[in-house]
Amino acid sequence: MTATLTTLSTSDGHGRGYLLLPPAGGTLRAFGPLADAAGADVWGVEYPAHGERLAEAPAASIEELATLVAEAMPKEWFSRTVTIGFGMGAFVALETAQRLGVAPGALIVVDACAPQRRTPDKNAKAGASAMGRVFGRTGLTPVAGYRDSPERWEYALDLLLGDLQLLNAYRGPVRTRLSCPLAAMRGTDDPASASGDDATGGWRVWTSGPFVGRVVPGGYLGVLESGREAGFWSRIHRLEAAFLDVEPDVA
Repeated sequence: MTATLTTLSTSDGHGRGYLLLPPAGGTLRAFGPLADAAGADVWGVEYPAHGERLAEAPAASIEELATLVAEAMPKEWFSRTVTIGFGMGAFVALETAQRLGVAPGALIVVDACAPQRRTPDKNAKAGASAMGRVFGRTGLTPVAGYRDSPERWEYALDLLLGDLQLLNAYRGPVRTRLSCPLAAMRGTDDPASASGDDATGGWRVWTSGPFVGRVVPGGYLGVLESGREAGFWSRIHRLEAAFLDVEPDVA
């Protein structure tokens, strides 16, 4: 079992490209419109047992998943690319960087609680119907997009529950800081933010480079909702510009 790097969008521009890592329950299908609106080179990784790789066995842990992703990443390429991890994809990105021994060009985490502030086993006893109600209410785009078909809805929930098992067992990465710019983006209506968790600022300790935290309108992964693609990339470009105005942590 290996991971493969998939080209989602190409551009004639010469700027840095973007690597997208899906959230729990997510597939590259959810990134199609987003990649089309980027105006840049965009790549993604389809996790085993997801999307076009449905027939493959799933990874047994976040660590194993990151190892598979790292095997598909040329180090020099990874070090020039802006990696954007959505939810679970943020932890996959951290673990991938540790396995490669090199930081990405920049890391942007979207709606992911800082590792040291997570609550493992939070959803360990939740069933499919319960998680469907929770994520239907909070706007989990990879799941919500399948509501028009009972069969596809069941498929989406199976993916989500499988990934949540990985997250519940995940105890967090080794405390090794990256050296690249890091930005954390969180929705105002995300339940974790509403509970008072400082999910954006908590990411500051994970890099010695510039850090920027932003809270944006919307629920969990609301930035992936249809029609918000241009706004998403505008926010990403503003984050990249903000890196230039932030002094790195030299402590």
